[in-house]
Amino acid sequence: MLDLFGRTAIITGAGSGIGAAVSEKLFERNCNIVMIAKSQKNVQKVAEKLVETKQASHQGTVEYYACDVRKEKELATIKDRVLMKDGKIDILVTCAAAPAASGKAEEITYEDWKSVMQTDLDGAFLSCKIFGTSMISKGYGRIVNLTSFHTIATYPERVVYNVAKSGVEGLTRALAVEWGKYGITINAVAPGPIITPRTSWFLSQSPDIGKGMLSRTPNRRLGEAEDVAELIAFLVSEEAKHINGQQIVIDGGWTKSAWWGSYCE
Repeated sequence: MLDLFGRTAIITGAGSGIGAAVSEKLFERNCNIVMIAKSQKNVQKVAEKLVETKQASHQGTVEYYACDVRKEKELATIKDRVLMKDGKIDILVTCAAAPAASGKAEEITYEDWKSVMQTDLDGAFLSCKIFGTSMISKGYGRIVNLTSFHTIATYPERVVYNVAKSGVEGLTRALAVEWGKYGITINAVAPGPIITPRTSWFLSQSPDIGKGMLSRTPNRRLGEAEDVAELIAFLVSEEAKHINGQQIVIDGGWTKSAWWGSYCE
């Protein structure tokens, strides 16, 4: 098991889904985790669960903050508090995302557009900028930004989400080139169909949706949040020190398959 003892990690969007799974996985690896989510109730619930299930062998700590990642001053305050307590920030994982604004491009309102862009793209940039400055001063850091398989292959009526996540991929690439000299690696993880609250709602709209996803997935299953968390735990470890500027798709082969039949059943 990759041990992250002594590392301090910031995870945004930690109140549910992949962000919560990443928090749990890094905590299992003895990391000091600082969870950030817009909802105080959600992030507190995840934090309390981790503390309750903490094993005697666990050596990490748990903190949480309610914060909107669109607000630079709030993020800066959290950074100052973490540095005062732990003295450093080693890891950043940006999972914060707004509710998806789906629909025809010609019918999407500018307010819907701004809502997704400000959280998914602006929030990722602000998190990287604010927490990354402490990594620059220390000469070490691991950043993983959550993108999406929609940057590779998309659905109709997903233009806003597609553009936002493609922007995060570009942000990742640019920062990797700019900050590599400081001992910081920045990579992106692009999940395909993963069972999260958002995907579960989408699947509930019709039995044909899940059947269609499975028929195209060579692995014959939809991914779990833990699958994504395992990949991120590797990318923030020392074993991944020479992986930089990459977007790694985790989708069971979904984006590599052009099959429309039912061979996976």
